[in-house]
Formats: sequence, structure tokens, C-alpha cells
Amino acid sequence: MPNLSKMALVTEMASSRKVWVPLLILLCLQCRLLVQSKDTSRRKFMEEHYISPRQEFGEYKCYILMTETAALKNKISHLFIYTPWYKVDQICYSSNWNDRYRNVYVWAHMPMKVLKCHKESCTNSYIESRSYSYVQFHCNLNGYVDSIEDTKLIQHIFI
Repeated sequence: MPNLSKMALVTEMASSRKVWVPLLILLCLQCRLLVQSKDTSRRKFMEEHYISPRQEFGEYKCYILMTETAALKNKISHLFIYTPWYKVDQICYSSNWNDRYRNVYVWAHMPMKVLKCHKESCTNSYIESRSYSYVQFHCNLNGYVDSIEDTKLIQHIFI
């Protein structure tokens, strides 16, 4: 008789695993989709506004930046920031490093290199303006930068 109770227990455990494993897999998939959806606006921001310090700041040209990115092709003016990516990622952190600002405007603590591109109306070229500026960002509901709201010019950069 004791063997039957052990066998029943093993059978119950096996059947509960059959239920829990698929539930856990579905839960993990849902979490993954949620994380990816939160990253969409941040990813879009980085694709449209971020230029990497891997190249020299002066090597970036508005015409190339504006025509290579599909979302920017019809825009009259646009702003790019030139800074290490982790500085953009840290913008929405509050003074308590475990928490993020959500749905607020935040000024960066340090000035950044900014490239402003403005399309000339007569020609198919762009006027470039480079500067050190303080930049105000918008932190979305998820606590990540999703747009540039304002800039305060400190000094023009002439190249």
C-alpha cells in the first residue's frame, strides 16, 4: 500500500508539472513582449536623435543623416545629440538610482554636443549648426527618454 501512495504522489506531481511548465512559458513570453513594447519609444528616439561618439563630431553631415533615416526624410529641421549612449540612458533616473522619472521634462546636468539640421527651402541641402547646449528631454511613462523638448545654447562649435 505505501508504494501506491508514493506512485499517486509522483503521478500528481507529474501532472502538475504539465500544467505549470506551459503557464510559466506563457508568462515569460508575456513579460518579454511587455519589455519590448517599453523599449520601442526609446529605440525610436535613439535611432532618430542619437549620433555615436565612434566618429568625430565634425564628420557627421546633416544631408547624410537626414536622408539615410526614413523617418527624417520629409522633416524640415531636426536635432541630433552627440554623447555616449549611457548618458542618454541615465537622464530619466531620479536622485534615488532605483527609481526613474516618469512623464516629466528633465534637463541634462551636463551640456551635450548638438547638431541641428535645417533644410533650405530653395535647394535640397541642409544648414548645419553645431553647439554645446543644455538639452531638455521628455521621460515617457516607462521612465525612458522619448523626445527632445528644448535646448539652451552655451557655445557654438565651428568646424
